[in-house]
Amino acid sequence: MTRSIWLILLLAAASTPAPAATAELERCSEVELKVIGLFSVGTASLHLADCGDAGRVLEPVAKQFSLKLDRDMAGKDLIESANELLVENLDDVDNPDQLPEELACLANAYVDASDGERFDVVYEPEERLALYRDDELLTECPDQGRGHEYFKIWFGEEPFNDRMKKRLLERASGN
Repeated sequence: MTRSIWLILLLAAASTPAPAATAELERCSEVELKVIGLFSVGTASLHLADCGDAGRVLEPVAKQFSLKLDRDMAGKDLIESANELLVENLDDVDNPDQLPEELACLANAYVDASDGERFDVVYEPEERLALYRDDELLTECPDQGRGHEYFKIWFGEEPFNDRMKKRLLERASGN
């Protein structure tokens, strides 16, 4: 259940890029996220400079992952889920205390959110990794070379939701 709550919250910006996101980003794909295939938890979207490069989503390229929530989420559950998914997806990390600084900075910044709110995770290579809630900056973490790996939460080998991952990437690539 923790994973479901976290994904919903993090995917929160299906309609509009965060205000500080690079102007070149476009919404490449959008999918409704359902738990157990029955009830909607939110709408997830992937934003890139070139949607044809969706296969490079885990590389250090500018990107944004958004989730517009269809239900309330507790910040502590999102934090727990983000940390757990990062540990599962990073080969050199065995527990949350070992997370690279910029990844821990963002993973621990989630706050409570209500139905209808949107979370945006924005990555600007060699600059920052940032978290927004409804266009309000919650935190900004300087990229120290590993910020792009935060997106392994949704697009890594052990993503939050494999079906969502596949659908976002397929739609972004036009398949």
